[in-house]
Amino acid sequence: MNDDVSQNLVVFRIKGLPEPMLASGPTQAEDAVEQAWAIVRQQHKVRGSAVLAVYSEWQPSAADQKFMAKNFRKAECTYSFARPAPGEWERAFADARTVMAQKEESTEEILPILWSASSPRAGLLEALPYQPLVPGKLSVALAVVSRTPEGKIGMQHITRHEQEQMGAPLEKLFDVGFGCLARGLKFEVRSSGEEVLVSLARENKLAASALALPDLHARLSPHLGTGDLIVGLPCPDELHVAREGSRPAEIIREQVLASRYETTELVPSVLRLSSGGLELLAERSGSPNG
Repeated sequence: MNDDVSQNLVVFRIKGLPEPMLASGPTQAEDAVEQAWAIVRQQHKVRGSAVLAVYSEWQPSAADQKFMAKNFRKAECTYSFARPAPGEWERAFADARTVMAQKEESTEEILPILWSASSPRAGLLEALPYQPLVPGKLSVALAVVSRTPEGKIGMQHITRHEQEQMGAPLEKLFDVGFGCLARGLKFEVRSSGEEVLVSLARENKLAASALALPDLHARLSPHLGTGDLIVGLPCPDELHVAREGSRPAEIIREQVLASRYETTELVPSVLRLSSGGLELLAERSGSPNG
């Protein structure tokens, strides 16, 4: 989001270009979008017919709307701030600065979210782009997750429609999500003799989503070896791993199946992780109070 409210940030998504093109024009100008487009067109030698979508930080004026309808006939337009009536710009700018300040106080990132097929919410997955982890039993989708300084967590699942609006391939969005998750991930290793327990934690929550990381087995092998591993997900914020057949693996299973976590997208689960993939071994049955 643009910190200078006097300049209207405009983003053009253009067919054939891998990244959106950014430019700006004076916010109060009736032709702010047209000015921004002139800059992009001159720099990249593209035509209006190639524009797929336009994001204008401020709602385009009536003049700009006519310009866009004529030159970007197939493009969808979105904006963040409504265009005020004449004489109301100072109030609108003050309101926009307040919104921007509130946004800066929270952290926002795209993260993978685990979905159990047995979850009461599983029907919602039909509206989301997702990838199977254990076909028919466990999947991973994406959400925009924010955290305020007070520690509150907000989550907005990315729908198929929103993915289309972003104009990004699903694989690329997952790459972004996995990157955000991995940057905040911490490995805690506890050992007693030959028994080893690895727990994954994350300051911004959702450590269990690390199960979806393509290289998780390789990340764990320096601590647990290359054999099969037992993974416990007692809730979305915890992931515990131990060698299959070990005492810590038995404890993991017991704790997961006795988890008091209130089911949402994820049902507390026990899985086998090998270099070849994942297998769901058990899920907690019934409600946490059952």
